[in-house]
Amino acid sequence: MKKLLILTSALLSGAVTFAQSIGNAGLESWRTGTAGSAPVVPIASPTLWWGFDSLAISAGQTFSMGIDKQQVFHETSFVHSGSSAAKLISVEQGTMGILPGLLANAQPSLDLAVIIGGGDPMSAIIFDGGTATTMRPTTVSAWVAYFAGKDATTGAFGGDDAAVLSAQAIATVAGNDSVVGMGFVPIGPSATYTEVTAPLTYTTTDYQVHTLRIVFASGGGSTSGTPLDSSMLYVDDVSMTAEPQSVSNVYNAKIVSVFPNPASGTLYFTAPAGKSYYCTLADVAGRVVTTAPVKARTALNVSQEPSGIYIYTISDTDGTVIQRGKVSISN
Repeated sequence: MKKLLILTSALLSGAVTFAQSIGNAGLESWRTGTAGSAPVVPIASPTLWWGFDSLAISAGQTFSMGIDKQQVFHETSFVHSGSSAAKLISVEQGTMGILPGLLANAQPSLDLAVIIGGGDPMSAIIFDGGTATTMRPTTVSAWVAYFAGKDATTGAFGGDDAAVLSAQAIATVAGNDSVVGMGFVPIGPSATYTEVTAPLTYTTTDYQVHTLRIVFASGGGSTSGTPLDSSMLYVDDVSMTAEPQSVSNVYNAKIVSVFPNPASGTLYFTAPAGKSYYCTLADVAGRVVTTAPVKARTALNVSQEPSGIYIYTISDTDGTVIQRGKVSISN
């Protein structure tokens, strides 16, 4: 049994964080099976975790989309600790194009109306469940290694791609499960295992978080947002920290004003006089859609972005994150 790795430093100044348990955090226990019928495709996923393989292959064969490749693999020769890790691979799946390999601690389903309508296949994924918690998650960490896939133009390996670790904190709002906190971190190339951490940002602390949802994707996290063929993400030793539900997230400080919300076409940032910052805008899957410097009043063109919820991150000139928040875009 692996030793669960925890983040020992406190995320919040003056607040204490606590290590919390994630089921099968070391990805040691696995289950195997098959999906589809023409052809039959082997699939595998860690116990208490789910890949997208089974769902995608079954739907792909039903609608003749040519989805017939396994994307989540049980890795035993290249691990961080113990005897197992997960390997996620981005591959071209028929008419759907190149899809990143996905691994989540929640069970995925597919909104077929989005697919049939020609929408982004990643936006059609719906997750249910996750890790139960009585505390407010503050960080999610994992040990990862990443190898970027084939450049879209030259075909050479090592193109512009990044993997993603994203997390969602779920609470019951007006009788429905709603995302009240989000975190993500892009994962760049590394030939050895390194630890990455995604701090969670809360748009409200008025509700009790009951579930933490974690998703890894093997591609699509670069500034282009386009996954490359054969990008590989290795994942091992997942951990989290949490705090009492009464403590608010430090990133809720409103140093930079962001408006309007929802935004249509243009999103504005107003920074204090004489201050310079940097903004990164990402979708809920953690894929960066645009970046921009922020000085005084800055207008960011978001007219080409699909309608939905996005996370903005404000950093100072030293790269320190000073603010995160959620904004809705309606185009």
